[in-house]
Amino acid sequence: MSSSTRIGWFVLLLVPLPAAAAESGGDRAPAPWAYDVSLSWYFLHDGTNYGQPAATADQGPVHLETRYNYEALRTASFFVGWNLEFGDSVAVTVTPIAGCMAGDAGGPILGLELSVEWGPLSWSAQGEWVTDLVGGTGGYLYAWSELAVSPWKWLHLGVAVQRTRVFHTPREVIFGPLVGVTVSKLNFSATWFQPGGTAQTFVVTAAVSF
Repeated sequence: MSSSTRIGWFVLLLVPLPAAAAESGGDRAPAPWAYDVSLSWYFLHDGTNYGQPAATADQGPVHLETRYNYEALRTASFFVGWNLEFGDSVAVTVTPIAGCMAGDAGGPILGLELSVEWGPLSWSAQGEWVTDLVGGTGGYLYAWSELAVSPWKWLHLGVAVQRTRVFHTPREVIFGPLVGVTVSKLNFSATWFQPGGTAQTFVVTAAVSF
């Protein structure tokens, strides 16, 4: 199976799940599903560039998610989680997730996704503990966090921090500035990790919500 075919099936995996859930809801109208599909492209200073597609589907507290090239290259991961929301002026969403990965790496994953919004300020983080049973590399913590401010609804500026094993750098944790623009349901962002350093990496992301 070609790489493009794998990515196509990967993005479409979530489509049948919401339809089946809606049909089993009986007479009570189910909460609407919300979807988010994104593609991040990593430009590495000393390595092979690669794409990282991801998709989520949420209905009320139910959270479904799938990714490719996140925990390891040529590896897909699948999750189910539960959204917990708190607060009004300070909106907090906590989503514990559990899943597995399959491909060049394989094994169980436990994670937590968190977002906090307070006026123009926002902080989001996602972390997961991965156990690679296929590659035999043992357990590892992956993490991505963003702190941003939105002077206008269409613009957000901030800093991102990442810890990953997909590509190797002299540092375990890398960070850098980010800028994002929102147009209707489309969001475009760019992050520059370790500007000017030997581990500098550019990440460009395009996402659509519907």
